[in-house]
Amino acid sequence: IDGLLIQALEEGHWILIDNVNFCNPTVLDRLNPLLEPHGVLMVNERGLIDGEIKIIKPHPNFRIFLAMDPKNGEISRAMRNR
Repeated sequence: IDGLLIQALEEGHWILIDNVNFCNPTVLDRLNPLLEPHGVLMVNERGLIDGEIKIIKPHPNFRIFLAMDPKNGEISRAMRNR
């Protein structure tokens, strides 16, 4: 079952990830390719579909917002640069 992020990507919704600095760094690292120009999200947890990993290209209206309070910790340098 697709989660909120996948649904937002495919349907063009906006999504806010609040307190992003509480997220596991490996989870945020998975978002890095999505935040690149013309980025995509590879969903390898689903396994192969027709012999390939599912790759989701964001809907043109999709937006993602990450919010954090720096008093509660930091996020990776790679994520800050995006």
